[in-house]
Amino acid sequence: MAWSPGLPSLLLFGVGVLSGLLALAVRRNRSERYAGGFVALVAVIGTWAFSYGVQLGFDSRAAQLPWWQLTLAVAGFIPTAWLLFALRYAGKEEWLTRPARWTMVSEPILFAAFVLTNPQHGLIWSGLRLPADAFVRVFAPAFAIGYFLHITYAYAIVGFGCYLVGRTAARSSELYRRQVLSLFAAIAPPFLANAAFTLGASPVPGLDLTPFTFGLTVTLIGVALFRFDLLDRTPIAREAALDVVGNGLVVLDAEGIVVDADERARRVLSPAPSTGDHITSVFPDTSLPRLSGTTVEGETEGIRRTYEVQVSTLRDVEDNPTGYALVLRDVTDRSAYEQRLQVANRVLRHNLRNDMNVVHGLAERIESDEADDPAAVAARIQSKVDGVVETSEKVREMTRIEPSSADEAEPVDVGTVAEEVVTQFDTADATVERALPRSRAAITDEAALATALENLLENAVEHNDCDEPWVRLSVEERGGAVRLRVDDDGPGIPEEEREVLRREAETPLKHSQGLGLWLASWSARAAGGELTIESTGSDGTTVRIEFPAADRD
Repeated sequence: MAWSPGLPSLLLFGVGVLSGLLALAVRRNRSERYAGGFVALVAVIGTWAFSYGVQLGFDSRAAQLPWWQLTLAVAGFIPTAWLLFALRYAGKEEWLTRPARWTMVSEPILFAAFVLTNPQHGLIWSGLRLPADAFVRVFAPAFAIGYFLHITYAYAIVGFGCYLVGRTAARSSELYRRQVLSLFAAIAPPFLANAAFTLGASPVPGLDLTPFTFGLTVTLIGVALFRFDLLDRTPIAREAALDVVGNGLVVLDAEGIVVDADERARRVLSPAPSTGDHITSVFPDTSLPRLSGTTVEGETEGIRRTYEVQVSTLRDVEDNPTGYALVLRDVTDRSAYEQRLQVANRVLRHNLRNDMNVVHGLAERIESDEADDPAAVAARIQSKVDGVVETSEKVREMTRIEPSSADEAEPVDVGTVAEEVVTQFDTADATVERALPRSRAAITDEAALATALENLLENAVEHNDCDEPWVRLSVEERGGAVRLRVDDDGPGIPEEEREVLRREAETPLKHSQGLGLWLASWSARAAGGELTIESTGSDGTTVRIEFPAADRD
């Protein structure tokens, strides 16, 4: 009888056309290498639906048999195509060695060969029965051992592929989980329909409902593609990026779209990177290739820190780019050290040069007998030399300071440390008061704390133009913190120096005039505290160093 397609055939042709259009769209618009395996999967689905539709257009067993064989042979490639896609989606391409690929491809090829030659051996099916009163005239096969061996293998690798995809998504962000939920929803209907057909439990005797469910499958795959960017954003980039050591991490796909960002990166960067946004929303003035080496500042756990941005290209096992990792490396310590060297360089070039020029000029006056009071000039020279020695000692101490981790903090009685500093301080030309009760703070470097207090006391006295400078050093414990306060009655700290201290950087036009505040601030930080200028003005200044209180035993 002539071929006469009915409604079932037309439905299957529609599924085949829809599958073909989806495969074509993926091939044209997606450049990722794993799109190839995905296209193969969708193409096999479409071919299965189309060939089965042609088969249902015939009503005799002889006419249906060639198309049935083609349908069954093509269907055997779907589990392999799914596993190939799953391996690439999960970033496991290193498993696809040449022997593994040949093994995976050889099984469906071997099955197809047995299907096409079944009339000679009967290993795939042993008989075909064509029910006369069925809703759709299609023969019901009696499957043999060869088919059951193949279907067991097929279900096993489909399940393994689902496991790989599900495990990858479970360790990834919400976007990937939505992708995988869509994929699992697409797989479930044909899997259940095929299991029912294999067990002879199809609602329509002999009719395989599997290709009919492909309509829903293709629709859900389209949702995963165009709603959740299935092939544009995959966990491959994220998995590779987790191997990159850094303090903050932003993962991008090959187009520069943010795929993921860890909590620290979201805290440090402003605006915080959001999934789906282009990286230019975070760095509008710097292109991606030029981001490496730039620095950003951000606050983490209440502390201002400096991070260096490093851009790494993520590649698969065949060296094809799959995305980018933006690593934010904490370089606060390095930045602080460079800052100390910058200030030391300025002091050595500017302050020492000026002082030595003065010494040179005064020495020439004595040598040429132009000095009215050579002893007084010699005293000035001695004072300048002493200042040079003191400055060089401060520069040496400044470059020695190294910040310590809070994990290294130990309980220290700051009152005792402060008492020792005051005892050793020269109070001949100043009044130094103290209120130093015993208070235990978490200190990472006791020597650095002493250096900070020494420099605050020196600053308070040296820059005070009163006849008898007054300074008060006190300790108080409040709200889980220990505070050291230095009060004086001097003229206040110039705005220029306060600005430099706030900015924690010098510019060629704005130099902090002395090293005292710099050294005190850095020493306080190295000791695990934070220096703050509470108030300053013509009636005096208050500087505070605050430390966490030590745990009481």
